[in-house]
Amino acid sequence: MITQVQTSHAGIAEQYYVGIDIGYREHVAAVISKSTFLQGAVRWKKAKAIHFASSRGGLDKLHQYLLSFSNDPKAFLILCEPTGGQYGVSLYQDLLKRKYSPMLVDNSTTRHMREKIFGSLPKTDEMDARVMARIAYLHDVVGEEFTLKVLRLPDPDQEELLALCRNNWKLNGMVTRVRNQFAQLMAVVFPELKFFFEGSVSSSTPIRLMASYPSPAEIANAVPEELYNFLWKARSYQHARRVPELQDLARNSSGSLPDSGRAWRLAWMSKFLLSNFELLSQLDKQIEQVCSNHPNYTLLMDIPYSGPNTLGTILSITGDCTRFKNYRQYVAYTGYFAGLERSQTIDHTRMSRRGNRNLKRAYFQIVAPMVWFDHGENFYKNLYKRKVAEGRAWYVAMPFACAALARHIYHCLKFQEPYQLEKAFGRVLTSHVEDLAKSKIQADLEDTFEVMDAHLSQEEELHPPLRK
Repeated sequence: MITQVQTSHAGIAEQYYVGIDIGYREHVAAVISKSTFLQGAVRWKKAKAIHFASSRGGLDKLHQYLLSFSNDPKAFLILCEPTGGQYGVSLYQDLLKRKYSPMLVDNSTTRHMREKIFGSLPKTDEMDARVMARIAYLHDVVGEEFTLKVLRLPDPDQEELLALCRNNWKLNGMVTRVRNQFAQLMAVVFPELKFFFEGSVSSSTPIRLMASYPSPAEIANAVPEELYNFLWKARSYQHARRVPELQDLARNSSGSLPDSGRAWRLAWMSKFLLSNFELLSQLDKQIEQVCSNHPNYTLLMDIPYSGPNTLGTILSITGDCTRFKNYRQYVAYTGYFAGLERSQTIDHTRMSRRGNRNLKRAYFQIVAPMVWFDHGENFYKNLYKRKVAEGRAWYVAMPFACAALARHIYHCLKFQEPYQLEKAFGRVLTSHVEDLAKSKIQADLEDTFEVMDAHLSQEEELHPPLRK
């Protein structure tokens, strides 16, 4: 939870401010005392910084370095940047285990402070460590306000669910790319296949077919009974009854003869997709099982166009919603908060692009089908249409609808009330995610989400938030 950190160090003879720059092979730490800062800029800018490996030995080196200043963990205010990600986990665990209380400071805050102090000098890890120590000092002693995050390790159960959902997103993305490549290959090798498998030529059955009969000629020359049995065992019963049609298409195919390169690609993509289809199925079942044991899953499971993966992402990242003071703070955490920024002459209302990216994606994957694919009317679609009618581009209007869903979910979690379709929309939606080509829609929405996020990021860079 983001909070303005208030510190009090009464009774401590000396206070020390620590900045730690997180790296892959090694981290860099700078410890600077309050008295050093009081002596002026020349002293603290040249303060010693140590490099220590991201290993057990390195963590012990950091601990000995801190002990050389004080053996009281309360004498230190430690700041790190969150971008270290998984590289900093072992460091965070060790600091917390030793009773230190590390904080997280935004990368942009460190960058702005570094540029303000050091100007155009080349950035170094030691410089960033000293700048973070400076931020800690200014916040604690001078009273300059910086928004810091209390570093808390995630709940193991929540972390497990989030890891499963992230793996699902990543694997789905990889599979989707290869499926697209497979469809493109079929357009060259056997273009008529799309008229037989009208839904998709990159689903399990056509892939298995082409893996066993890797050219139209082999399909045309196969024993009809073999093809019938093959399709029947694949549970493609309607296609099994159309074997003569499949062989006629193969005999008259306009496809190119598969050369060694295409043959290798076909074999590799078939093996990759079939094995990962199975892994995705296992992963989906595991996510569903973990979600079913989550105490709040039943509150949200009736949200249309959602599923264990998107809801699991929302639940695992949100955690205990009471850590947010109100729905505005939670919606801001999703990255979809419409913040009002004022200048002397212009008011700008824009969506923040900050927030948790995985949470942001999950909300988009749920809301976009409600806005674009539902056949009837609903609150989110009407809100989106209204923003577009006001002259906003789609990638600016969509975040308003996502923010609305975030507000509704916050209400459900805070007051432990189930999400009710009739209450939310006044009616049940006329289509469901099962009625749609789920994988195709998810792939398209993932690409669309990236486009929207890129536009919002560009807008943020062109018009940064006004600062006091």
